[in-house]
Amino acid sequence: MTTKRQKKPGNNSFQDFLPEHIGVSVLNDLAAAVDSVRDEGAKGRYLAEQYLSKYCDSKTTPPDVRRMAAIEKWLATEVRNAETNRRLMLADPEMDFGWTTWGNLRSKVRLIISDILGPLHYPDVLMSGMHTNGASTRVPRGVTAAADKFTGKAHGSFAAQTHWHEVVKDTILDDQEIELREQSSLFTVPKSSDIDRVACKEPEVNMFLQRSVGNHIRRNLKRIGIDLNDQSRNRDLARQAVKKQLATIDLSSASDSISRQLIIELLPFEWWSLLDDLRVKETLVDGQIHELEMFSSMGNGFTFELESLLFYAITRAVCWQSSIKGTISVYGDDIIAPNGVTPRLKRIFFFFGFLMNSEKSAWTGVFRESCGGHYHNSVDITPFYVREPIRKKSDLIRLLNQVLEWDGRGYGFFITDTFARFHKKYSALIPLHLHGGQLIESIDSLVTGDKPCKRIAHRKREVKMVNTLTLLWWLTSGRLGTQRFVRGVLIETDPSSDVRTPLVSDPVKVGKCYLAPQPDWLEPTTWTPYLIYHDEIG
Repeated sequence: MTTKRQKKPGNNSFQDFLPEHIGVSVLNDLAAAVDSVRDEGAKGRYLAEQYLSKYCDSKTTPPDVRRMAAIEKWLATEVRNAETNRRLMLADPEMDFGWTTWGNLRSKVRLIISDILGPLHYPDVLMSGMHTNGASTRVPRGVTAAADKFTGKAHGSFAAQTHWHEVVKDTILDDQEIELREQSSLFTVPKSSDIDRVACKEPEVNMFLQRSVGNHIRRNLKRIGIDLNDQSRNRDLARQAVKKQLATIDLSSASDSISRQLIIELLPFEWWSLLDDLRVKETLVDGQIHELEMFSSMGNGFTFELESLLFYAITRAVCWQSSIKGTISVYGDDIIAPNGVTPRLKRIFFFFGFLMNSEKSAWTGVFRESCGGHYHNSVDITPFYVREPIRKKSDLIRLLNQVLEWDGRGYGFFITDTFARFHKKYSALIPLHLHGGQLIESIDSLVTGDKPCKRIAHRKREVKMVNTLTLLWWLTSGRLGTQRFVRGVLIETDPSSDVRTPLVSDPVKVGKCYLAPQPDWLEPTTWTPYLIYHDEIG
């Protein structure tokens, strides 16, 4: 009698799990390490103040309370937007701000915006949109979401569908049915320990076209030195801000404070008209229709680019009319401007419906902050954040890498005994074959001086974003076979049939974690993060 040999499990399988008591121990020991540096200068003090400010678990503010706080704040912003709409609609052009009038300021801002946007070339301006894997009113967020948005009846507003048909005419997408949807849908995501952040899911047709306009604004801003694909310029300017007499300015709820009337006042008519067609004008808030006082919200495909354009133009106009020279840079609502113009900017922003965040804005003293970079007298004191309990090895890897980066910033190894001991203790819980990582922001391998070996990976196939121009070229070129990939998205159609079918995404297989080889370009090194304390903690 023979027995069937059991197949051994693959040696690259991996369980990304930590017992709860380990996670508790990690956070307790981290708290002790942070407390030990609290009184050792601005960097340690700031870390102690900030590292748990975004932490959320079952013991912090309950999720429903955080959600309601976010919605109440959003609705309060809408009340302020309504006041802004009335104020701007009734504003006298001769109203005097002390150094300029409303009419003169509006004309200057409009001129700057018009120069940046340039002429509206239609429909070319709508031909660089894309679907992403984010959620829409019809399709949930997921790795196939970008492809799924091309299937079934697409959601779109009445005003946007005319522009959509102009973009997709004579392509396979021309036959995709549109189901009218005039509202976005409000939802919240975690932001801090006591309040969530509000965003809105939009109809996918609107989002596709909005992204194309956003791409146009992004490209044109880059031509004048504002690169919305790169936050490093703002961070570098924030580091130099005290020496260069620059202010770092942050606005509260900026994306939700772009009022309808402000866009009417400041954008050329043809651009306002197009953007007004592409936006939704109502939002569902827990099943109730809310008519928007804001022009666009977080979730709209051009909001980030539009707010960047507005804040750059307003800041530049105020500086010009105040005869103040200096560097101006924006990244969303992260604004950098000369110190001297800040009081006037604060007044103008308030008139336009924006509130300056006093906790994150600075134009006096030695602290500056922009785009996630925090500086004290030009010294980088940016903290790391623990946002949730440590439940997995990958969570622990992220934290240990953050601890090394924070304590060893500028050196590459630990300079504080307590953090070196903390890292040494808990790195022992990470399997040795996951040591040797070299990317400090990684969560799949621990940064050490060991030879790179393995990394944590997941059994899933990502679906990339689909660019309109690439997609439409494939759809109209007659080069589609039974199955062809367009930028990583599987589409299916029968070229022998006269019936054109929507795109169909390939099902994604998601499995457990496994161990994969490190990239070939990583090289072994000889350094150790415990260089100074090697004898003491080894």
